[in-house]
Amino acid sequence: MGELAPVLVLGATSGLGSAIARKLQASGTPAILHAYSRVTELAYLADETGAVAQVEGDLTTQEGLGALRETLDEFESLSGLINCAGINPSPDTVAEADPTEWRLTIDVNLTAAWQTAAIALPKLRTGGSGALVLVSSTFGIRTPARRAAYGASKHALTGLAQAIAQEEEGLVRANVVAPGVMWSESSRQVFVKHARKEGMTVDQYIAYRAARIPGHRFVTADAVAEFCVFLVSEAAAAINGQCLVADGGEY
Repeated sequence: MGELAPVLVLGATSGLGSAIARKLQASGTPAILHAYSRVTELAYLADETGAVAQVEGDLTTQEGLGALRETLDEFESLSGLINCAGINPSPDTVAEADPTEWRLTIDVNLTAAWQTAAIALPKLRTGGSGALVLVSSTFGIRTPARRAAYGASKHALTGLAQAIAQEEEGLVRANVVAPGVMWSESSRQVFVKHARKEGMTVDQYIAYRAARIPGHRFVTADAVAEFCVFLVSEAAAAINGQCLVADGGEY
């Protein structure tokens, strides 16, 4: 049996991305790790998890996409792509939204997802059973007030995955994972912005969000990472073109 082709993880230094890298290592799956701004963290994570390659770059630029192409050229095939690179813009109404921030959100969360998928697809096809996972959000299923840019960018990922699933005719599976809030220090910083917009304290806003989840507990990055790694494995061979929610039952 040949050596397993690697899984490409985009946005590997995020809380979810690093959890995915560690889950892949635990499963014996080689990984190629990408990051943009956290290059020191990327080097440490690659060393810790035994990544077979690492790539740095802004995936909204031709330079960043070129660096990704060059790295993938070193490999005959990929077994998977998990894209958890993204940004979470300031909460604003549609009328208040800043055009520059809107364009950046679409560029990072959607356009870069399309362009990186297009680059990776030939490598994913090679083995005849590649799998692609795009990380969305529950806001990509139902978008609340003040989250139009983020919600629109995440809604569109489902359409992108469904198109890929149909076009690749079984050679590459494509699915979307829509996590709820994953507790971390970075999510707390996002809550600060939301609380300010809603006229609440941060603790009040956290309690409000947690109250909507059974057990009043946010999902963890480890739990969502396990789900993503499952979806690129052969155990998920029957799952294709789906948007799967991982939010702990939030309502």
